[in-house]
Amino acid sequence: MRDLPVRRLTVSDFRRIEGTREFPLDAPIVLIHGPNGTGKTSVLSALELALTGSIRSMERSSPRYRAHLPFFGQPYATVRVDVAESLQAGNPGQPLTVGGARTEGTPAFSTSAAQFYAERCYLDQASLSRLLDLYQDREGSNQSALEKFVNELLGLEKLDALRDGLREALDLRVLKKLAIGVDDADREAKAAAAELKKQTALLAECRSEVASARTALRETIAGLNHGGGGAQRETDQALLGYADALRHDTSTRTELEDATRRQQELIALGGRISALIERPTPQRLEETRTALAATATRRKEWEATSGVEIQAWEAAAEAAGANLQTDLRSAIEHAKNVAAQKLRSDLDFHRQTESVRTDLVSGQAELDAVQTRLTEAHEHSSALMESLTAARAVAVESNRCPVCDRDFAETAAHNLLAHIDGKLADLATHGQQLVVLRQDRDNLVARIARAEVELTQLSGTLLTPDQRQSIEGRLTTLTELAVQVGDIELAKSYGKDLERAERDLQQTLDDLEVATLEEVHISREIAKYADVLRAAVPTTPDFPAVLNELRDHAEAHVDRLKGKAEQSKKAVEQAALLVKALERDSLIGRQVVDVVEQKKQWEDRFGEAKRRQGVAKEVHEAASQARTAIVHRVFTESLNDVWKSVFTRLAPDESFIPRFGIPTAAKKTFDIKLETIHRDGETSGPPQMMLSAGNLNTAALSLFLALHLAVEPLVPCLVFDDPVQAMDEVHVAQFAALVRLLSKQNERQVIIAVHERELFDYLALELSPAYEGDELITIELGERAEDEDGGITRHLWAPDIAVVN
Repeated sequence: MRDLPVRRLTVSDFRRIEGTREFPLDAPIVLIHGPNGTGKTSVLSALELALTGSIRSMERSSPRYRAHLPFFGQPYATVRVDVAESLQAGNPGQPLTVGGARTEGTPAFSTSAAQFYAERCYLDQASLSRLLDLYQDREGSNQSALEKFVNELLGLEKLDALRDGLREALDLRVLKKLAIGVDDADREAKAAAAELKKQTALLAECRSEVASARTALRETIAGLNHGGGGAQRETDQALLGYADALRHDTSTRTELEDATRRQQELIALGGRISALIERPTPQRLEETRTALAATATRRKEWEATSGVEIQAWEAAAEAAGANLQTDLRSAIEHAKNVAAQKLRSDLDFHRQTESVRTDLVSGQAELDAVQTRLTEAHEHSSALMESLTAARAVAVESNRCPVCDRDFAETAAHNLLAHIDGKLADLATHGQQLVVLRQDRDNLVARIARAEVELTQLSGTLLTPDQRQSIEGRLTTLTELAVQVGDIELAKSYGKDLERAERDLQQTLDDLEVATLEEVHISREIAKYADVLRAAVPTTPDFPAVLNELRDHAEAHVDRLKGKAEQSKKAVEQAALLVKALERDSLIGRQVVDVVEQKKQWEDRFGEAKRRQGVAKEVHEAASQARTAIVHRVFTESLNDVWKSVFTRLAPDESFIPRFGIPTAAKKTFDIKLETIHRDGETSGPPQMMLSAGNLNTAALSLFLALHLAVEPLVPCLVFDDPVQAMDEVHVAQFAALVRLLSKQNERQVIIAVHERELFDYLALELSPAYEGDELITIELGERAEDEDGGITRHLWAPDIAVVN
């Protein structure tokens, strides 16, 4: 017995099926019958739900169909199916529960098996009449179901995947975006070409700068006579060597400094010559000597008279305390003020001393009086306190006076004890007075002590009689000196004028004597500069003319040296420019080489990418040609042949045979069109236009079977929900023969639900077991399900008695 994919179905409270029912399905052919509303479609829907986890025909109508699957009034429904082990997924035998919007449990089939069952194995009643439209319907840009079936049948996934992978390589712009490095290589190659152009222009510019700097340096060196005319043929190294020697040569700079200094000396010599021209006559020299002698005599006479008086006055002033470093009048006045202030301060100290001494005497007298009062009060209060205390001790026991021995009540209204306590209170008040006296005594003692300290301090600051007499003498002397200060200042000013006049005359005399020797020195200086400058000057006493000629020679010499120094400096600067230009030329040259290498590297990479793109184009073209051959072969030899074979079995008298139009094989997705072909070979319109309603259903059924048979069955099972609707007797007979062929020859498990009783009986007869091991299960719903066998009959093969006999 062959391995059947579907074995048993258990349904609980599902749609029209109330309670729990078990349906055996472990037979090659299973027929299900029942009147309308008894649950034929419910059984097949429960089978689809248990196998795949969904019901596609209901899902197309409403996405909330699960809420309506439980039997009316039940919260949920349960389905379970037993399948072959090779098709199981998850936990075998586990039920699938559906209620509301959720489903719990795992379908019996795996994902691939469930999809194959839903698309290639189960044809529900609602889909049969519009199967062709459903197959060709598409949502947006998605493939239709028929296109998916055809693509799966063609097996072009790998070939299309190859073409898809290579399609992007056909366009270089797209290839740049997908292939890592191609766009970078192209961009870098172009950038390198642009950079090479830029660097080449920079190199040409730099070499022009090198040539200009080299020419300028050669001309400058030629002007300095370093190499003469041969400098034009010197190499860069030789030219730079000349410039370096000039940079380290200090002789020109030293010569220029000497020449400049010599020029300045000649200018100074011109000043001396001008002074010599204005030199004094011998008469002026004699007059200066006479004036100097007269001034010296007057100064000596002043020193012998007024000078002695000034010295004596200054000695007396300094002895009296005057500081003569400042103005004489101010110094005398300041000294007088200091002496007078000291005398006034001493007088104030004397007055303060007498006042303090008087306060000290009066304070001592007050202290003696307070001390006497304090002593007397203390003695009186002590004796009285002792007597009263003793009397109180007696008065506690008796009201009789201890002194006079009389009853105290005779003399007063209160008792003796109260009288003694009053006296003691008075003594307490008297004690407070003693405290005040002690405070007064302490304050007087402190005041006397402060007065004694102050008296001691004041006594220390008082001047002694000798000191006071000395200060008074100084003040008298300063007063007398102040009277003489005006005369002293005039005499002193006159002496300073004499000293200044004598000093000025002596300086003038010295200058006049020196001027007489200047002519000799100037003659020697002129001869020296003429020798140094190699100038032939006339021997004439006209010093200004000779000096002007020497100045011209010196100025010309300085100009020549300056020009030479400027040329040397210019040569050094031009050499630096040449070095910088050569370095830049070398750097840019290396950069050009690097850019050339980079350009070649990136161009090689991009060239390799283009070569590989060419290979990809060739492979893509070969894949396209192979795809075209496969499409033509499959559509002509497989799909259309199988569909024609099945359709002609079911409708042998139909003139128009449905078939697939051959699509263009260049596209990945096929825009598949259905058409019909007349038996004479002429192509006609689509099946919906050329076939009757019955044959249109037959065409849909035959297409469903053709698509199932065209591929290797993942689930060898076919389930039909009343497929013989609108078929005549001939079609039904042909369908029964086809089912028998599918079951016996193609080894497909076939499950069919039939509405009409006559058709059910006919099919049960036609599909009854034909050999040993073959069997048929019939399931009758409705009233028959209430019987003991539940309306389920297992038909086994038995030999025909008539044939055996």
